[in-house]
Amino acid sequence: MESATKEEWNSLWISSKGGVYQNWFFNEYYGKTKKPIKLVIRKENSPIAGIICYEKTIKTPLGKKIILEAHGNPIYKSESDLIEILREFKRISKNYFYGTIAPTILSDESKFVQEGYKKSSNHTITLNLSKSESELWSYLEKKSIRWGINSAKKNNLSFSISNKEDISNFIKIYKKTAEDGNFTPEDGDFIKNLANTELSKLFLIRSKDKIIAGGLILLDFNKHTATLSLTASTPQGLKLQAMPFLYWNLILYAKSQGFKIFDLGGYDSEARGGEKTSNINKFKERFGGEIREQAVFSTNSLYPVIRSLMKHLRFIKKLYKKSS
Repeated sequence: MESATKEEWNSLWISSKGGVYQNWFFNEYYGKTKKPIKLVIRKENSPIAGIICYEKTIKTPLGKKIILEAHGNPIYKSESDLIEILREFKRISKNYFYGTIAPTILSDESKFVQEGYKKSSNHTITLNLSKSESELWSYLEKKSIRWGINSAKKNNLSFSISNKEDISNFIKIYKKTAEDGNFTPEDGDFIKNLANTELSKLFLIRSKDKIIAGGLILLDFNKHTATLSLTASTPQGLKLQAMPFLYWNLILYAKSQGFKIFDLGGYDSEARGGEKTSNINKFKERFGGEIREQAVFSTNSLYPVIRSLMKHLRFIKKLYKKSS
């Protein structure tokens, strides 16, 4: 397995117009507790293609399994180099249950298909930021989102970028949100180190100088996309309509920076009524965006099979809850 120095990787990343998820700096912090693996193809002792991936232990109906997972597009100099790195990822993944690559939305999928990767689909919601502010406002659902934003203004909430003193307080709110929502939070150091860089920004909502909500967005200038990575709110923030106010101001910020797309950070197409993710879906839908497919390519058929099994088990668990 070939390696690359930070300077070599950054040079290749810049020349290939790489995305946030394959940026060396991003993975220095994202990978601190996740052990990143950098796969590199060299030609004449110079990197021509690469991809950063992670080992991950997952629970499946077949027990715990270790997979190899990569986010974003591989970086490469030519299409033939892309094919080589896809083949290398596939070769290395034979040592795991399976390997997956989740390229950015609107990516060319032809080479993945050509190399025999199996396609599955997640989804997200995006907004077209080429629209005027008044058009974007007109897409917002009137009785909830527009009302919520106007209520937040009446409640004198403020929107601003975080400073060093704020970040620890936000992390506490975020961890409590994760605990209440029963999901695994990102590492606090990840948020702290990425709070305000060229790749990301952490914005906060305040009420009388008290932090009540916030959100971290990833800034992918090469892909012209701003992606909402994580959000959190206190109970007071929810009551004062901090979340519609936060989302709207993040959208306006991304537009002001010249981004073409605002990605609301995922959409669970398999969510059912009454589930928490269903309520999150409805909230995002009210911003008037477009539901888009977000491909995940796996190195073998096990990933789509496991997804199908998990979907079936999810349905059974729901029926059990209803009958108990």
